[in-house]
Parts: sequence; C-alpha cells; structure tokens
Amino acid sequence: MTKFLFRFEMVAAMAVFIFLVCLNVCADDKIAPSGLLRIVQLCDPQLGFGKDSFDSDVKRFEQAVKQANELLPDLVLIAGDMVNSVNEKSVSAFKKTLVKIQPPVILTAGNHDLPDPVTEANLKYYRETFGNDFVVYECQGRLIISANSQLWRKAPKEETEKQEQKLRDTLKNAKEKNLPVILMTHIPPFDNNPNEKDEYFNLPQEKRMELLTLAKDNGVFLWLSGHTHKTKRREYNGITILNGETTSQNFDKRPFGFRLLTVQPNNQWEWDFQPLKTE
Repeated sequence: MTKFLFRFEMVAAMAVFIFLVCLNVCADDKIAPSGLLRIVQLCDPQLGFGKDSFDSDVKRFEQAVKQANELLPDLVLIAGDMVNSVNEKSVSAFKKTLVKIQPPVILTAGNHDLPDPVTEANLKYYRETFGNDFVVYECQGRLIISANSQLWRKAPKEETEKQEQKLRDTLKNAKEKNLPVILMTHIPPFDNNPNEKDEYFNLPQEKRMELLTLAKDNGVFLWLSGHTHKTKRREYNGITILNGETTSQNFDKRPFGFRLLTVQPNNQWEWDFQPLKTE
C-alpha cells in the first residue's frame, strides 16, 4: 500500500509539473494566439479608368464599400490604384467614399496614385493625400504589412533603402513573436512565374527574388496585390500570391467585385468572390 501511494504521488507530481510547463509555454509572449480573421481585399477602384464613365466607377466603388460594410470584416485592404489620374476631382471622390468604410482600412500605393518615376515631390504628395505608404497592423494574431511597391521600381535610392530596412525589421520582429504575416503591395512580385522577365506587371527580377526570399524566411504566407486587373493565384515556397477582381475594369472579363479572405485559426483560408449587387 505504501509503495502504491508513493507511486501515485510521483505520478501526480509529474502531471502537475507537465501542466505547469505547458501553461508557461502557452503564456509565452512570443506565441501569439490566432483567431478567425476576415479581410476584404478590394483591388483597383481606379476612378476614371472604367470603359463607361467616371461616375460609374464611383458608383461601383460605393457599392463595393456598402457590401464590404455588410460583411463586417476585421479589416479592409485596398490594393492600390485608388484613382486613375491624380487630380482634385478623382482624389476628392475617392476620399468621400473611403470615409464610409466602417472597419479599419489600409491602402497601398499604386502606380497611378504615385506615378513612375517616384520623386521626392510626388512621394510627399502621396503621403499628404493618402497617408503612410508603409503600414503595419496586427489583427487576430497575424501581422498585416502594406509596403510601397513603387519604391522598388524607379525611385529615390534613400527612400527605397528606408523602406527595405523597415520591412526587414518588421519581419524579423514578427518572426520572433511567431506572428504569421500577410503582405500587401500594389504590384505583385511576379505575374505568372518567378523567373519571368521584367515587365509592367511585375517587380524587377533581382529585387523580386530578394523580396520573395525575405518573405519566405519570415513567415509571410499570403501576398495580396492589385495591378493586373486579372484574377490570379500562384504559389512560391509556401507563399500564395493573390490578385482579385476590380471595380473599374477587368482584363479577363470577370464581373466587377471584390474578395473576402477568411483565415482560420490554423491559417487555412478561403478566398471568396463577392460580385457587386445591382440595385
């Protein structure tokens, strides 16, 4: 009987020890709990680019915002090209609709919002007009990063280097905290395959491979983009690159609309098309 009690006490003590170790691991601030994350990805409102009229572009963007609000997402990401031409009429119309978005919203600079070549002057105007061009936002145990892909084309070297250092530091910090990362840029790293030649719809190859490696090594599992005006999905070493439908003009004849990205706690995800409703 004495031996039985001794063994029982040893087993009980071991069980308590294991429980406390597990409790300590779960409480570690480097392990971030992940919940259900719902993001609206809205690509290229590009007011003034549609085939019908400027007013039609505005109405479609307004409808997309209305439907996005009804979905009650955690976040709305607008993947660049807010306007087709940077002028008072277009910017004013965009901002008038932008303020109607109820969830937090993050923008990224498009090549029509911040035309090539990027200069100190037009970069200053973009920041004053649309806000920061490098944004970091933590939500439901993931880190969302919006970076300015225009700075990886023709841009002042100092500005490019500043952004790259910010990106490296942010990704390093996310990795240390075990935070999965969703990256958004207007221009995707590549259009069809990572080895394709440099062209309008991708980032320069040398910089492209550098960024893809950086993303792969630091927990980026989704890369959201606009720019192509085609609905596309491709893979690179565990990273899925997604371009959704627009509300201005789709080159692949897809209907107007946007995408609802639903990320489960285990980081499995669904990417559902939301067609624009007609009144």
